[in-house]
Amino acid sequence: HPAIVGAVAILAVNDHVLVVDDDPDVRTIVKSTIEKAGLKAAEASNGQAALDWLSKHSPPALILLDLMMPVMDGFAVLERVKANPRLRDIPIIVISAMSDLESVVKGIKSGAEDYLPKPFEPTLLQARITACLEKKFLRDQQRKLLHTFASKAVADLLMDDGLSLGGRQIDASIMFTDVRSFTPLSEK
Repeated sequence: HPAIVGAVAILAVNDHVLVVDDDPDVRTIVKSTIEKAGLKAAEASNGQAALDWLSKHSPPALILLDLMMPVMDGFAVLERVKANPRLRDIPIIVISAMSDLESVVKGIKSGAEDYLPKPFEPTLLQARITACLEKKFLRDQQRKLLHTFASKAVADLLMDDGLSLGGRQIDASIMFTDVRSFTPLSEK
């Protein structure tokens, strides 16, 4: 699975993927694909089991989430994960038999990064996992860079709301430079 392997190389902190599905056959197929790519797969059979796992472990790199499950459905899991500051940055790919437009839109609006209908093509799942992990890596690098050069409050504000001047949102670039021997020059 070369597509996933490339994404595995850029994982910053955690190499776990949480697979949440009430169908044990689907969990086995997805878990096997993930493990062959060098990632560790954890699994949960329903939404409540997923939340229990998340409360006991460090956040995974990615969650693959079914929507139709007993005990707690995937929409409720999405809502709770995205409302939790410790978990809200975990990318979630929905893998569900609910492929009607209304369910897809609801899943994306609820915070899912991507949506894959069942039955799914393993190659497409690999591509979506790779894209999701690459985006997560870039967001993590952006957050790290902002926290390096700005106070925590400013960095968090920029990550949450973007850069805003005069009541309008703009794109901006920030450049930091290092002038050789600047301190001795400025002392003279």
